[in-house]
Amino acid sequence: MKIRMGFITNSSSTNFLIISKEELTEDYLFKKLGFVQGGVLEEQGRQLCSSIMDAINGGLRYYDYDTPNYESIKEVFGVKSAMLFERKEGYHAYWGYTSSDDSPITQFFTTDSFEIEDKDFYLNGRACVW
Repeated sequence: MKIRMGFITNSSSTNFLIISKEELTEDYLFKKLGFVQGGVLEEQGRQLCSSIMDAINGGLRYYDYDTPNYESIKEVFGVKSAMLFERKEGYHAYWGYTSSDDSPITQFFTTDSFEIEDKDFYLNGRACVW
């Protein structure tokens, strides 16, 4: 909990896992998250993708794992995600966390809980920490 002059806020974060056939770039992530170039949410989508890419460099919150492997993914994200990781040999795995103190679109990503599962892309954003 953060206490600031005049108000109190409860900050939260979400650990996320991305398993991708292609190497992750902001443009690829933008497309896989369903944003459209020239669309009304393009600016917000670009902000979110930038935040996620930056977050990958920060590792997980409240866990001390260096790289994704079956056991660490199982502990943080559950058996389903760990099994997907194991089956997707040759795929790239990334993880990190976002915060509710970030931009509004990243706040939404942080405080919501969801999964995206496609044949060549998986995102688990269900490991929320309040």
